Amino acid sequence: MSSAAFPARPLRRGQGPWLYAAAAVVALFELGVTWLALHPDVPADYRAYYLDQTTTCLNEPVNGSYSFGTEVTFRSSPDDRLIKPLRVCGWEGPVGDGLHAVGESARLRFALPYNAQNLTLMLEMVAVDMAGPKGQRVVVRVNGSNVGEVRAVPKTPRRFDFTIPNALLAAGHRLDIELSFPDAIRIDPQDSDTRKRSIKLLAGKVV
Repeated sequence: MSSAAFPARPLRRGQGPWLYAAAAVVALFELGVTWLALHPDVPADYRAYYLDQTTTCLNEPVNGSYSFGTEVTFRSSPDDRLIKPLRVCGWEGPVGDGLHAVGESARLRFALPYNAQNLTLMLEMVAVDMAGPKGQRVVVRVNGSNVGEVRAVPKTPRRFDFTIPNALLAAGHRLDIELSFPDAIRIDPQDSDTRKRSIKLLAGKVV
């Protein structure tokens, strides 16, 4: 049937501006939805991991409960309960040879006494065997600031001490520690960045 049989009704007087206004509102709503999709209001850690993909380590809300000055072994042991509050992200285990770092970075958290100052962080690490003689570089940041770079080697665990300036101590009385692995390797060519391997963490202590 021809559309000529149903001629379009002319707009009544005064209808035009309202229709244009309604169309403008719909367009603004759609623009707003698009903007929110491109710029979602999400926590910084969520954005870095899921959206920007600038980290392979998704921050977990662990409390960092820690008996100050105690050396914690990260090998599988009856003290596994001491490890869970310290593991933020980027680790597998504990197993018999420690916590295995997975991805390009991993994090730890240590809660501190309110009056803790002039601190030293000790970490014992060994590189994965696949790293070869050159080992693995480990860049250590505490509360967002670089405190040193070391090299872990395969088969021979090494202990490293890092001086924590008082200026880096957060008001929340904790150390948020990030280990970055610039030379992390893929065991399988198909592995994603979140499956790269680098070091095993054997022990840690803050004094």
